[in-house]
Parts: sequence; structure tokens; C-alpha cells
Amino acid sequence: MEIWSGFIQPFGVILSQIIIFSIFSQIPILGQEDFACMGFTIDVEVAENSEHVTLRMIFLNLGLPDFNGFSLYVPGKVNNLKVLDEAGNILESSSSPIGKETFVKFYFANSIKLGEKIIVRIDYDVNDLITKGEYYSLNFPFESPCDIRYLKMSFNFEKGIPVLPEFYPMPSRLEHGDNKVSVVWYKENVKEGEKYSFNANYDEKYATLRQIKIEEPPKEETPSNPAIYILMSTAIIFFGLIAILLITRKKGYKKIEVALTVLEPRESRILKIISDNGGLMTQAKLYEQTTFFSKPTLSRVLDKLLQRKLIEKEEKGRTNIIKLGEKLRD
Repeated sequence: MEIWSGFIQPFGVILSQIIIFSIFSQIPILGQEDFACMGFTIDVEVAENSEHVTLRMIFLNLGLPDFNGFSLYVPGKVNNLKVLDEAGNILESSSSPIGKETFVKFYFANSIKLGEKIIVRIDYDVNDLITKGEYYSLNFPFESPCDIRYLKMSFNFEKGIPVLPEFYPMPSRLEHGDNKVSVVWYKENVKEGEKYSFNANYDEKYATLRQIKIEEPPKEETPSNPAIYILMSTAIIFFGLIAILLITRKKGYKKIEVALTVLEPRESRILKIISDNGGLMTQAKLYEQTTFFSKPTLSRVLDKLLQRKLIEKEEKGRTNIIKLGEKLRD
């Protein structure tokens, strides 16, 4: 009996370790993913004289030791900003207009621990998403602030606004309610830094709906001499590239624009924040504006940019001064 008990005890320990390992092996290990945005919905309410935007985000902390807030850029100049959690509590938030965008930052009431999730709702008014020409055109440019598992974009037009059948990209569905008409797009597994531009057109409220004639596009005539056409196209492209390179060489601000389009999303976002702050800021302030990075992740990205001489680092007391490198300055 003693022999069996001596055999069973170590066997039980080994068996428990195998069970624990098998359980954890089922959990996907996401490389360099500090948190996940499980869902992101955007609703743009279009009324006669104004637009109201509601963003809903579901965050899951996967690896940040202190996940206490988030920041993102939204299109337009934000008015009457309000950020709430799922319980309806108003969260501390701030907004700063930067060009045609607004930098929005908010803090959770309590830090989100590893494995916990939180739902955040952002509400604000905006009045510069629409341009007026022959008809009204609503445009919502979106750059993903993080990896998003599921994205829903919706334009909700107040009933009575004649919506024209001209959308881009092609919507996933149209919904007709009692008080509104909704144009809806769905996206899955959106990566950080991916860009979309959602567009819809409509006539003035209570205006008579225009009679839109569907016309076939004119047929393109084949050039009499294809060789000349190809030669001209090649020349235009060639001299266009030379012009871009000359402008980029002469004007530093063009260099940063080029860099933002070719770098990885995280590197591009960090350079954009530095550029938006005048090209110079402390590393502590940079970390405050990149709540979607952990400190080790931020340090790794900065080291990569430093190696390529896209930024410069200067020690000052207990922090560092980060500035755009010579390659990107005016």
C-alpha cells in the first residue's frame, strides 16, 4: 500500500501540471498585443442643421500592467464632448483640435486589470463633416487607433432627408426605421493604422428629390497611335515623380508626410504625435499621449526610430527629450 501511495503522489503532481499546461496552451498568445479592442461602433446622426457622433469601444486588457486610459484622433472639430463608461459614469477627458482632426484622450475611473474589459461611449457634436456643392456630401475618414476585432460604421439620416443612392464604399446594408434611414458598413479584423473613408450624399431636407438620370459613362476612344499615348503617360509619371522628390527635398514638412505613409502603424503614430507637438516633446509627455502602448513597447519603437535616425534623443534630468530627426526636419 505504501508503495502505491508513493507512486500515486508524484504521478498526481505530474498529471496536474499536464492539465494546467494543456489549459493554458489553448489560450492564444498574441505577439506584442497589450490590449484588444473587441468591438468598435460609430454612429453618425445626421439632422437638418447638425451631426452627432457616438463611438462605442469594448476594451480587453491582455498585458498592460496599468491600463488606465486611451487616446485617439477623430475627424472634425469636436464640440460638447462627453465620455462615459458602461455604468453611465462620466470619465475624465480632454480634446485638442489638430488640423481637420481632434485628439481625444480619456481616463478610466479605475485601472483595468489583466483579463478585465470595459465598455466606453464617446459622444460629441460636429458640424464640419459635410460639404455642400450640388448636393450635400457626408464624409467620415477613419484611421484605426488599434487592432479592432469588429467594426461597425453607420450613417443615420433623420427621416425626411432625401438620401441619394451614391455611397462609397458599397454599404453592407440599408436599414429603414420609423424615424431614420441608416447606411451601415461592417469590417472585421481591422489592423491598427488601417484607413477608411466612408461617404454618402443627400439633398437638402424637405427639398424636392432630384430626378437622377442613370447615364452610361461615355466610351473611351482608343488613341490612333497607342505608342504615343504610352510615351506621354510614362513622361507624365516620370516628371511627376521628379517634382515630388524635389518638393520633398526642399520642404521638410513634406518629408514627415511621406514617412507617415510608409512606416509601420505604431512608428507612424508616434512620429505623428511628435510632429503635432511641434517636433519636440519629452518622453514622459509622449507616453501620456500613447496610452495604447506600454512603456516597454514605446521604448522598443523609439529605439527602432532612433536607429534609422528618424528621431533624436537627448537626456534631460530624469526624462528624455524626443525630437524629429534631421531627415524629417525643415
